[in-house]
Amino acid sequence: MLGPRLPLAAALLLVASALSPARAEDLRTVVLETTPAGAAVYLGDKDSEPIATTPARLKLPPGEHLLIVVLDGYLDAVVPAVVPAASGRAAKKPVELDPVLMQAADATLEVRGEAPAGAVVVVDGEPKGELPLRLEVAPGPHQIQVLAGERALWDEWIEIDSGAEHVVTVSARPELEVPLDGPPTVRSPRPPLVVARVGPDFGWRDLAYDQPGDAANTPSFASRGLAAVRVEVELAPWRWSAKARPLWPLTLVVGGGFAPADRVVSGSNETDQFWRTTEVGLRYRYRLHRNVSLGGDAGWARLLWAFRGDQEEALPDADYQTVRLGLRGEGHVGPFTAWLTLDNRVVASGGSWPDRFRAADADGLGLRSGLSARMWRGRLEAGLEYALTSFGWSFQFETGDTYQARGATDRYDSLRVWVGGAY
Repeated sequence: MLGPRLPLAAALLLVASALSPARAEDLRTVVLETTPAGAAVYLGDKDSEPIATTPARLKLPPGEHLLIVVLDGYLDAVVPAVVPAASGRAAKKPVELDPVLMQAADATLEVRGEAPAGAVVVVDGEPKGELPLRLEVAPGPHQIQVLAGERALWDEWIEIDSGAEHVVTVSARPELEVPLDGPPTVRSPRPPLVVARVGPDFGWRDLAYDQPGDAANTPSFASRGLAAVRVEVELAPWRWSAKARPLWPLTLVVGGGFAPADRVVSGSNETDQFWRTTEVGLRYRYRLHRNVSLGGDAGWARLLWAFRGDQEEALPDADYQTVRLGLRGEGHVGPFTAWLTLDNRVVASGGSWPDRFRAADADGLGLRSGLSARMWRGRLEAGLEYALTSFGWSFQFETGDTYQARGATDRYDSLRVWVGGAY
């Protein structure tokens, strides 16, 4: 009577074995480390208890797994873990996952209150979910909206300090409960309307002729540093209007520097040198990522470096009026912004200096690199920038001319420091 039942029992045993948890000898060791350590590791979701604390040596069966790493004060990290099947000695070798660098949660925002079912909380243009809501955000200004269908129930700008917790309590505001024009729209935080900067600008000029003739008429020149006072204003008054939001990335930049006369003494010769700069242009920034922007600069610039005194006939006055066309990249990390700008200088005029030759042609290029930091909720700014502007000249002359040279390189370096305020 027992014989016929043996195949059935064996089959049930095989099915039960297949459905049972992996045997201990099938599990593989998975190594996971975090910076900083001490993070809780969850398997699949956070509904159950954590399975380990980093640095962790987990026991997982072969297959694909999802690990959730949680540490107070930091954003949750999701780590895919692929555990390959192995046997023998290979099965004893640990599977090492890439170390996880935890990202600090700069500030906490909590949105609570009452809203109709289906109302969505929108933070800085991104839907985040329904009330109540708690999430980590970067410090600084943020726009909080509550949208219900085609109605805006709540719209408020807030400022959150680094490491702080801010609570927004939503309540009915009849003045906002009006139909929107078309589908609900969401908005990004409004950048400053104006940024004003002022500080010293230290500049140097280095002029070298190519195959010069008489050294008395075409001498090379390397100045000592001149100290100028530079003022710059970045304006975007159209940011007052929400309807002009497509223009928000665009700003008008106006700046200029002035250096008092500096005396150059060479033997018995005394000559004063002057340095002036003026720039007017437009700057456009397109946000590729929360931390990366790409844009362009376009405008007009004037650079004047002139001489008055014993050597003014030999030392050439430079009065460049140029059209600037540049590409600008910016990186943003916390309160810091770094940038690199490369631009082409189309020389419209070089002043009276090219008139010394029968024909003259020039082109120019520029480079700027700097770093700034925003403080006091973004209202104060400090920065440092290095700028290089170089012009290449080609000349034509004939035998017997007073000024003879095949060309010249006219280079200007400057180092600028400033403080400023934003509104």
